[in-house]
Amino acid sequence: AFGEGNGNIRTSPRPVGLAMSGATLTFCSLHPTRDVVLGIRDLDLGNVLRAETWFTYPGGKALNAARTAGMLGGRSRAIVLSPPAWRGLLRGFLGRFRVGFTLLPVDAEGRVCVVLNEGGQGCARSRETVINTDLHLTLTGSQRTRLATVVRRASRRPGFLVLAGSLPPSLGLTAIRGLLRLASSGEAKLAVDQSGRWLREAVRHRPWIIKPNLHEFHGLLGRRTRTFGELVAGCESLRAGGVGRILLSLGDKGALLVSPAGRWIASALPAPAGALSPIGCGDALFGAFLRTVAAGGAEPEALAWGVAAGTANLAHRGACLMTAGEIRPLVPKVRIRRA
Repeated sequence: AFGEGNGNIRTSPRPVGLAMSGATLTFCSLHPTRDVVLGIRDLDLGNVLRAETWFTYPGGKALNAARTAGMLGGRSRAIVLSPPAWRGLLRGFLGRFRVGFTLLPVDAEGRVCVVLNEGGQGCARSRETVINTDLHLTLTGSQRTRLATVVRRASRRPGFLVLAGSLPPSLGLTAIRGLLRLASSGEAKLAVDQSGRWLREAVRHRPWIIKPNLHEFHGLLGRRTRTFGELVAGCESLRAGGVGRILLSLGDKGALLVSPAGRWIASALPAPAGALSPIGCGDALFGAFLRTVAAGGAEPEALAWGVAAGTANLAHRGACLMTAGEIRPLVPKVRIRRA
């Protein structure tokens, strides 16, 4: 079951002094995973190895960001395309982070993401290897109608509609374009964290915000930027094309926000001692940023919360399994300056 393991996953993350508030955040998880995290001292390929720690939980970009927003007091919901057997497991795990969800059952086993996390005391190196799979499914006519209905309803709700993570290859370009039209047709602000062709398709629908990393950003531009000035100019070119805001994740260099209100750069905080995993840091950044804006916070403040959440995520194996109590003390330490 999700959340099972040998006791190394936090079981009761709760907000610290953060009441549930703000506009609704609806995260579309159309390609969720069952993440299996194995802690291994040394990955010696070709031999039989024993993991020192392991646990499993429902993952994927959308659910990671939804959990971050929920633990910080956001009105966080998820639309999850998954096997019917996941319902009880999702309810138990997402409930710990105060995330509600609508499950759209599909005829598939679901997909698995295996994370091999090397490191630990006395280990010469620290690295992660991620093995992902795809969800192969064929939606029936009634399932497509149900998905369209749920996305349309979410788009009409004031707040944010978030499309995050990869999409099942079998959905096809026509279906994805139709979902993007529905997602951008209502009152909700469209927020996007995707890559490749899906990100290129999404920007045609004038999203309120996109959250690429540097690699995804260069792919969207079709060229590499060599200076900070070129980076900002690339963001402004996307804004001129209809994208409202660009929240650019820069890894250990921090994050850049370019919006109608201004441009801000947030320096990265020092990684916590014994940092375990960078997986999910971008999801934490996005979820905390959106939660803060949804609650009425200014964009520079939201940027600080995002960087703080990404930093707290580093201290855990697995994605977005930190607590609000770990994030909150880091926020005042984030240095924000005009770019």
